[in-house]
Amino acid sequence: MTFKAVLALFIVSLLFIIGCVQDDNLVSGAFVGGTNGLSIGFGTDAPPSRVFDNNEEDFDISITLENVGEFDIPARKIISTLSGIDVRDFGISSPNLVLDRTLDGKSEFNGQVVNGDEDELIYEGAKYKFDLDADWETTIRADVCYEYQTKATTKVCLKRKATERDIDDVCQVDNQNVNAENSGAPVQIEEVSTRTSGSNEILLNFVVRNKASGLVHPPGTFTHQCVRNEDEEDRLKVEVFSGSQKYTPQCSQLGNDNVGEIKLTDNQKVIRCRINTLNAPESPVEEPINIRATYFYRNAISTTFLVEDSEDQ
Repeated sequence: MTFKAVLALFIVSLLFIIGCVQDDNLVSGAFVGGTNGLSIGFGTDAPPSRVFDNNEEDFDISITLENVGEFDIPARKIISTLSGIDVRDFGISSPNLVLDRTLDGKSEFNGQVVNGDEDELIYEGAKYKFDLDADWETTIRADVCYEYQTKATTKVCLKRKATERDIDDVCQVDNQNVNAENSGAPVQIEEVSTRTSGSNEILLNFVVRNKASGLVHPPGTFTHQCVRNEDEEDRLKVEVFSGSQKYTPQCSQLGNDNVGEIKLTDNQKVIRCRINTLNAPESPVEEPINIRATYFYRNAISTTFLVEDSEDQ
């Protein structure tokens, strides 16, 4: 095979590989999707794996933040709290830090995914104050709370006389597998179904499910520190409304309203909503239904590091 032929084959292969990579980054639905919100971690060498005691060494503790979901987290709605160490022993004035700027989520532009914003919260100038007799290994933990929202869209088949059927109907009221699309977020709306529940009424069922490893809390739970709040765990706000605003679902788990707070059990909750069809057309139509879940989400990370007795060095 000639050099030109080999080169041509290489270029074609390279273009194929690039095309495959780009295809993985294409957006084909209503949302980019995913089951995560804010990705957190400790910065590189912050804290270091080893530090000296007796005010011998300054170091930083950095909490890295990347918004990998699709909700723009408002300013002052990301809060970090350190635990596991007495921050006063390390010269840190407060265990709490709050991000002062908005952290935009990922989005779609011309069919391609645009990554979300990154930032960090830094506890600067930490220094262990005391003179140790021997090396001491300790664990540091960072809890991070952030406000987030899931947007889901689905559709229901509506007709005035919900119990009537016709071979010319463009959609079916009874559907056990209604498609739902979710924005990228740790809470997802799943298992959507509809069925007739009366001559002028349909029943919409769906499951609100926490798909990630953290805990949900109602919006407004955290303001300046991120610490466990058992009374508010597994609670979040849910809204259900039609795209045209002509129909108002009445959901029993939301107090027979379309907006309310729910409590998850084993990370999930079934919601049942009734939709009156008296104002629907006689022929069936598909009506968009929007579902929003709003919450604070709490995650935690931890790491160990060694405080060394500097006199032994």
